[in-house]
Amino acid sequence: MSRYHRASGDVIRWPDSPDARGALEKWLADSAPTAYLSGDFLDFRGADLSRLDLAGAYLANARLAGVRFAGANLGDANLANAELRGADFSFADLAKAELVGCSAGKARFHSARLFSAQLDDAVLEGADLSHAILNSATLYRTDLRGANLGFASLRWCTLGGASMPAVLSGARMFGCQFEGAKGAVVGPVFVDEEATRSLGGGELEAWLSAQGAESVQVVG
Repeated sequence: MSRYHRASGDVIRWPDSPDARGALEKWLADSAPTAYLSGDFLDFRGADLSRLDLAGAYLANARLAGVRFAGANLGDANLANAELRGADFSFADLAKAELVGCSAGKARFHSARLFSAQLDDAVLEGADLSHAILNSATLYRTDLRGANLGFASLRWCTLGGASMPAVLSGARMFGCQFEGAKGAVVGPVFVDEEATRSLGGGELEAWLSAQGAESVQVVG
């Protein structure tokens, strides 16, 4: 039995906006297995959509600040340019989701699955990505300043390029896994559990290499 749900009775809290609620109700009433939520540009604030099966949802440019998606399935979902500040994606599946240009400061992605997710130009400043799986994700110009990446897996991910580095200034990266990671970053970052040891420049490059990174350049 799937751990995800798709029935109107499984919506923990509906969005405050009548238009967003209508879009949810229309999707939930469609029994086709290929049906997906069409909520681009809509305002879903106030909703709790935890554990829903939202695979393939189209939520580009949607207002999702503070919305709860804990344990939900958002695989292949389009969240490009969405407003996600303070949203909760803890334990959610966002495999291959598009989050390009989203604004997700202070959002929670604790233990979320972001395998092959596109996070280019996303703002994740102060976000909680502890224990998240970011394997094969792309992070060109991703703003991760002050984010908590403790024990996250960034295997084979692309941390931007020399002219489009991922900004990791002040991020917590103790226990991260970097096997096969490549790209360019801006530091310094905290590499100890207590967030008291900060590394930048050549020291950060050496530390990343010691964690298994294939080729990560520190450009700032």
